[in-house]
Amino acid sequence: MLALLSVWVASAWLLRFQDMALQASHASRYAAFSLARHPDYRPVGALRQSFFMGPGHQWQDRRGHELLSATRSEITLQVMRDVRLSSKAQPGGAHADAERLRREWLLEDAGIFSAQVTAAPQAVAAAASLPNASFGAGLRQFDAYYPRLVRHTAILSGAGHASSDRDTQLKVGQSALAWGDAAASSTLGRQVAATVTAVDGAWKRPAPVFDWLGAWQGMVPEQHFSVGTGGLP
Repeated sequence: MLALLSVWVASAWLLRFQDMALQASHASRYAAFSLARHPDYRPVGALRQSFFMGPGHQWQDRRGHELLSATRSEITLQVMRDVRLSSKAQPGGAHADAERLRREWLLEDAGIFSAQVTAAPQAVAAAASLPNASFGAGLRQFDAYYPRLVRHTAILSGAGHASSDRDTQLKVGQSALAWGDAAASSTLGRQVAATVTAVDGAWKRPAPVFDWLGAWQGMVPEQHFSVGTGGLP
């Protein structure tokens, strides 16, 4: 019976910290993706609020004491940025046209972001009041040892993020090599259209469209969108 009780207490102790470690992993991913979009953003407050507070995040020791303080000051965030990748490690390699496309499409990586979240719960109550019996003395170890949980996520930055399909079109269009030089040929087409529109009007032909990118706006399939809390995809 004592052995079974010890296993039961140990399992509850372990699962409690496994759950906290899982939240630390989620928090590190959130921080890494946020840094990829906004390099100067340090969301430690948002991490504490979203991943370590609330009814589902009330971790307690076996005596009912909270493992984390009310402000969750035991949760910290450390941000690191590695050196910039060489041209050979960038998308497209060291080819001159590839380097130009990376600059024009904002795809050139400027360094890997690494977000490290640490959860360091502190013992809030000593076990000195416990009886000196062998079983009670053994349980003191669960009150004295609080593991320091560290989780981190690394992510490439400068990957050409776009907030919408329209933003994607603007990024594509700003590249002279990939789009602008070819789109410049529409100048001749506009001159021809201005001349023949009156003739084609008798057959009710639609006028030619030279906004080749704009026509694709809103064509992303609905299954690739998810509506967030703010109503935006």
